Amino acid sequence: MKTILPLTMLLTCVALAASASDAPTPKTDPAAAAFKAKCASCHAKDATGSPAMAKMFKVKPETLNLVDTDTLAQKDEGLAKTIESGKGKMPAFTKEKLKDVSVKDLVAFVRSLAPAKAEAKP
Repeated sequence: MKTILPLTMLLTCVALAASASDAPTPKTDPAAAAFKAKCASCHAKDATGSPAMAKMFKVKPETLNLVDTDTLAQKDEGLAKTIESGKGKMPAFTKEKLKDVSVKDLVAFVRSLAPAKAEAKP
């Protein structure tokens, strides 16, 4: 009888662990993955702009900031056009280059990185 209780507890723990490992893992947001892969090297992972890239491209650091007041004041269509057509030294990111994410979702993701106090105009 004394060995049944520990054995039962052990089997319960194993069963719980097995069921937890069968749980689906959360998928990465495609827009977040696209931003990390295509945009973060210049715009930084928080979208405030990479000072090193600004220096390399010989542009003002605020040029690469996507969460500043001026950029957030742009309408979604304007930001989408910049993504699709490119601007200055930024290349165009066509649907083919973005693959699993829409430009609309990418714009929404960039807006989600904005500090709470910044106001965006969708």
